[in-house]
Amino acid sequence: MSSYRLLVQQQDRHLGHFDAEGAEALQAIHRIAALLRPEDGFQLELLVAHDERRLLECGPEGLRVLSREPLFHPASL
Repeated sequence: MSSYRLLVQQQDRHLGHFDAEGAEALQAIHRIAALLRPEDGFQLELLVAHDERRLLECGPEGLRVLSREPLFHPASL
């Protein structure tokens, strides 16, 4: 399953990011990017997950994933 992150800046100020994963993730990213136009001062950067870091717990019931963190690298929008 693909996971994407769209970083959003406006006039060189970080506003936040949008994460999307699943079958329609890239289409969702492109729909949002189309609304945030460069002529309105928005700068966008697309990242795609290539791996993930997991925090595991090993207990009497076995191995359990406590959290996961996607590891991203830049991609072209």
